[in-house]
Amino acid sequence: MGLEALQPILTWFSNINGGGVASWLAVAGIAIIAAVALGYIAYGLVKFAKLVINMRVKEFSLLLLAVGAVFVGLAILLP
Repeated sequence: MGLEALQPILTWFSNINGGGVASWLAVAGIAIIAAVALGYIAYGLVKFAKLVINMRVKEFSLLLLAVGAVFVGLAILLP
């Protein structure tokens, strides 16, 4: 797999090649939105990690049970 996964993304950026100010502003806007989304995702992961660390054994076991049930449900729905 490796770098072949990046090829569609890089070809998308090469297709922009100075298509005008509007296209570059759209790319800048998408980049800003992606940066903010990544920030919120990182913040949420840190909060979730703190929550998991502070869980009692019973709560952690119930969390694992719920995650297992979700995986089984997805395995049934996505054959």
